[in-house]
Amino acid sequence: MTSEKPKNAPKQVTPFKGPTLVRYREASRFLWGDAKSGQIADVIYGRNEAVGTLIYRLKPGGYFKSSDSWKAFFDQHRFYYVLKGEVTVQDPETGEVAVARAGEAVHWRGAKWHFGYNFTGDECVVLDWYAPQERPPHVSELEFGVTKPKFKTEKPGRTELLGNWPDALVENRARAQTQGGMITARKSDALHFVLGDEHPILESLFVSTKELTAGTVDLMAGARSDDRSHPGHKVIFVTGGRLHVYLPESFDWFELDAWDLLYLPPGTPHQYWNYTEKPLSFAFMVVPRYA
Repeated sequence: MTSEKPKNAPKQVTPFKGPTLVRYREASRFLWGDAKSGQIADVIYGRNEAVGTLIYRLKPGGYFKSSDSWKAFFDQHRFYYVLKGEVTVQDPETGEVAVARAGEAVHWRGAKWHFGYNFTGDECVVLDWYAPQERPPHVSELEFGVTKPKFKTEKPGRTELLGNWPDALVENRARAQTQGGMITARKSDALHFVLGDEHPILESLFVSTKELTAGTVDLMAGARSDDRSHPGHKVIFVTGGRLHVYLPESFDWFELDAWDLLYLPPGTPHQYWNYTEKPLSFAFMVVPRYA
């Protein structure tokens, strides 16, 4: 009789099937990395074949890089929305570096090494959203890591731009945006939509690509929305306040507090409600198609 060594992988991760509420306190906890790569604290809400969602924490002065086992290399569209503190993300091959503070995000598209740093004295907490999934749910990150390339050299920054900054700023940002490079996404640059006839709300899309759309919504006290639905999978993450979500076809009524998450399958009609006397805010992601 043989016994397999337990996998170093998150345990009891919620599978996303039908509408699924995952509270922050009930999400799976996992310590990613090792002594060489650095270690970060993950809070994993759930996943399925199409979508996964988690937050990660970096202690003051903390970082993650890469090791032979833990490889920070993913062929995905990535959206790192900062919930607390400040994160610095570096592509060690190209020298790209992006810095985002609370309410901002770091975004890129396609295969890329990336290292993350917290260069502040405060805790950093980042909402980590990505698509497409690079591996089936039953395959651990360590198992899949053997298929990834080995990291070779580290470039501290865009050394080729020395002597030409900020003259090259506009051109460099335009190139990054069109070619999938690393950028800082801000609400001031968002694509805004006013949605609803009877109960209009403002949705602010920070990014919208062929693989994922991610943005934020603020609801004033007592506000609600008309029906919303998308052809893709949707996750809703409350960043502040208390949100209620109503599903008019099934009569489900969900209550989400700060840092709780709700998953909705494709095509699920839903409404946002603020039943409180205070404004609330939430982030959302739709994979792959928003409309």
